[in-house]
Amino acid sequence: MQKHIISLLVEDHPGVLTRMSGMFTMRGINITSLTVSPCEQDGLSRMTVVIDGPDSVLEKVRKQISNLIEVVRVIDLAENRAIIRDLCLIKVHVRDAEDRSTVMQLSETWGAKIVDATLDAVIIELTDEPRRIDRFVDLIKQFGVKQLFRTGVTAIGI
Repeated sequence: MQKHIISLLVEDHPGVLTRMSGMFTMRGINITSLTVSPCEQDGLSRMTVVIDGPDSVLEKVRKQISNLIEVVRVIDLAENRAIIRDLCLIKVHVRDAEDRSTVMQLSETWGAKIVDATLDAVIIELTDEPRRIDRFVDLIKQFGVKQLFRTGVTAIGI
């Protein structure tokens, strides 16, 4: 399965997100990430949708989404033509000073920030490409992950 990132410019009206997600659901397409936010134009929002599937599925989805009244523009953001980011907040268990030091060193090496610390946990913030975040999370799991939150993918074409 290949990941596809689709950027949508949509009218900012109630129910648009429901219609969009319903269109994917009716076609049996799983959305692996979805972010929505206001954009540079008043009355419009930008959606970044990540789906898994072959190229044929992407083309079918693009055509069907384009037919929705609220959709102003649909752009396929191929990874080589876009800057793609995700934000991760992760609370990691630390048993002692050695664990704390190791977690802090790993975080610094990966470009993450320590945003809070208690006696038994460290909260780390990492903004990066989704695959790099996946690798960081796999690495840090050895200490025990108490909580993990990810914002979902956002991307901009270059």
